[in-house]
Amino acid sequence: MLLPLAFVLLGLWEGRRAEDDRAAFAAEQARLSAIVADLAARAPRDGRVDFRLQFRHGGQVYGGPLALDKARAAEGQAATLTTLMDWRRLLPPVVVAGGGLAALLSVLVLLAGAALGWVGRSSRDALVRGFSLVRRLLPATLALQILAAATATVAAVIVEAGLLAQSGLSGDAMKLLGIAAVAVGAILWAAGRTVLGLRRALAAFEPDPLPIFGRRVSQAEAPGLWRLTEGLAERLGALKPEAVVVGLTGGFFVSAGPAVLEPGGERLTGRILYLPLPYLALMRGDEVAAIIGHELAHYAGGDTAYSQRFLPIYAGVGRSLDAVAAGHQGSLGLLGPSLRLGLFVMERFHLAVRHWSRAREFAADAAGAGLTTPEAAARALLRTGAVQPRIAEALEAAAETPGGAPADLVAAALDRAVARGLDDPGLHLEAEQAHPTDTHPPTRERVAALGVALDPDLLARAAATPPPHALGQLGGYFADPAGLSRDATADFLGAVRDHEAAVRAHLEATAEAVDEADWVLRDNSRPGAIVLLVAGGLFAAAALGLVGLGLPGLATGQAGLVAGVALALGALLAAFGAYRLWRGERTTLILRPAGLAVPGLDRTIAWGEVADLDMRVNRTGLVTRLLLSPQTPFPGRVPGGRGLTLDPKRRIVTIALGLPRRMTPQDFADAIGRYRAMAEARRLLAEADGGCADRRPADAAAPVPPRLPSPALGWINAFWVLFGVACLGAVLMACAIYTAPVVASDWQVRARAEPVPGARVRDGSCSAKLILHICDATLSLPTPGGAVTRRVNYVFAGLQAGEVRLAVLADPARPDLATTDLGLDRLWNRTVTLLVIALLLVACIVGAIASLVRNRRESRPAAG
Repeated sequence: MLLPLAFVLLGLWEGRRAEDDRAAFAAEQARLSAIVADLAARAPRDGRVDFRLQFRHGGQVYGGPLALDKARAAEGQAATLTTLMDWRRLLPPVVVAGGGLAALLSVLVLLAGAALGWVGRSSRDALVRGFSLVRRLLPATLALQILAAATATVAAVIVEAGLLAQSGLSGDAMKLLGIAAVAVGAILWAAGRTVLGLRRALAAFEPDPLPIFGRRVSQAEAPGLWRLTEGLAERLGALKPEAVVVGLTGGFFVSAGPAVLEPGGERLTGRILYLPLPYLALMRGDEVAAIIGHELAHYAGGDTAYSQRFLPIYAGVGRSLDAVAAGHQGSLGLLGPSLRLGLFVMERFHLAVRHWSRAREFAADAAGAGLTTPEAAARALLRTGAVQPRIAEALEAAAETPGGAPADLVAAALDRAVARGLDDPGLHLEAEQAHPTDTHPPTRERVAALGVALDPDLLARAAATPPPHALGQLGGYFADPAGLSRDATADFLGAVRDHEAAVRAHLEATAEAVDEADWVLRDNSRPGAIVLLVAGGLFAAAALGLVGLGLPGLATGQAGLVAGVALALGALLAAFGAYRLWRGERTTLILRPAGLAVPGLDRTIAWGEVADLDMRVNRTGLVTRLLLSPQTPFPGRVPGGRGLTLDPKRRIVTIALGLPRRMTPQDFADAIGRYRAMAEARRLLAEADGGCADRRPADAAAPVPPRLPSPALGWINAFWVLFGVACLGAVLMACAIYTAPVVASDWQVRARAEPVPGARVRDGSCSAKLILHICDATLSLPTPGGAVTRRVNYVFAGLQAGEVRLAVLADPARPDLATTDLGLDRLWNRTVTLLVIALLLVACIVGAIASLVRNRRESRPAAG
């Protein structure tokens, strides 16, 4: 909302300035045309040179024939600029329209998202219809918003580029045109990037396929399972699944959107039922029937459209939109507001989806209980929580040592369950069953909704250890259960090996990312030494100049004393600079594959000894704190170190150093991160080769390079920030005292002001800073009650054509509120300019104070 509204305000401001600029150049053109006509009429017809013909322009006075030539050239230039201003004033309405359209679309999307999300909580059909409408209209709406914002931006930049014509199109024309081309080209490049991002935003509303790790089983491969599934579907009056997928991971679920099977990559569409093989072996037949009935209930009655047409699209759109937003984090540009609108709408629908998800899960539980018994459905819910830890242990053990894993992980899970028993179901009552596209209420609430009491007998039956022959019940589902289990195990172990290979490749690349040679970091003292030498030379040159030329107003002895002091100071500075150059740049740190060598410490700190570290930027450089592991010996101090603080009690080594040569603070942090990642990668590779691999995720092998916080402000910097705030506050006060009252009084008299005979303008002056003009003048006018004097201050933005001429105006009833024609002609411009300046000053003051407070807060933990 803020960016589009800013475009609207900017367009209104530019529109007022463009009208004022066009009127000013048109008046200047008319004035020059009159001067040209007058000079042409007065020019001698016989060819004589008459130096009484004079023309003043640009602070120069031209006489004779040159006056007419210069006047005609100025008239032509003014005509060209007037034409340019005619075209320029057409663009601010484009800025206003683009910003207004983007703001209007933002409001509509916000209201529609909130309203449709609220209505969706009252009716599931309304939720489905509302999201379908949003899915059709939101991409086009966001596209239109992005294009409107881009158009407004381009138009605004072109308007401001027109300011380069203020000094005319002669002289530095090529330079001005080059600046204008760069400005317009930059915004067009940004707009082009936005349009490319728009394609990704549109693609976000095409649902991603759901990844499923498993393999599809046909009716010939699973005749019993298909018969059970189809029979339950018929009893429920539900649609039958079009594909059944089995695997080792995850829980039971159904899907109705596009899906891709891993690791084979087979793509499926339509209704899919996923069943985990270990659960089929470890659960009783009525429990399996209750769970499958629960899943098939999502294809029955009013739940069918919700499951088939809404949930898959909703889940896919959410995944895609999140991925697009994450991919553009920190560099969204004009695409950012539109994507944030899309995320807002998804959040509104998420609340309604969560509401109906809980309701439909309770209804599906009741449907599963109707196919079996409420006790069986409750027992199935409890038993899934009791079985899950044994299955997870079997899979994790196989992932730890895939080479020694059993060929049948389903049988391995059963063996663990028989040997160790199942978990206490009471420990998992607050758990929510995992699902790739939906959410479930806690198990306790689901059992209570079935009307079954959570008594000890029910918990005991749910936790009963499966018999050793439980694996045989898979034969009732599949034609070759052992072969299917081995194939699923092979798929799982193959995925583990692929992951291990990727991890090892990552570790090897990380381990080789650092050279074996020492990387010596030195302080950056050479530029400072050169500055000292140059300063010393300047002082010495000034001293010699005083000796040779003297200084007006000083006696010879006094001049000699000043020269002697300057020469001594110059010699001192030059000597100190020469010493620093002779000394060279000192070593601050040495980065080695084995560890970090710090001058002043008696030994190298191995990377493996660093338990943690943090960094911060202070006024003089970097402060790095190393927390050493408890089991490592703490280093001692030796001569030669600078900026070292040792805290053996807390085992912290603090290193304060200047920024190394040719490095930014983040470069230094990245270098430390690379060496730590290299050391960790080599350790993990050594453990893996030694047979005791630490199987952590791939990214755990590479410590993330520290991201430096904002530089901590010392007291000197804090003083300058506060001094800047005081200066900005003084400017704001000056605007309130000198500029704002004049603007307010001009609004009071603008309708009744008229020229005042005999009025004079004294001490008038105007200065320009690019587009900002500041004019001061003292107005003196006679009145029946005596002379009235008033000081006026005008601040306005835009172009200024020709010299400023003021005519005094006043309301006869309020002569004390005298003003000028310039003030009233630019009244709207002055008002908007004053508001913009005031808002910018307030924003800078608040931002500076907020950053100061935030920086002080952030620096407190680092200082401990």
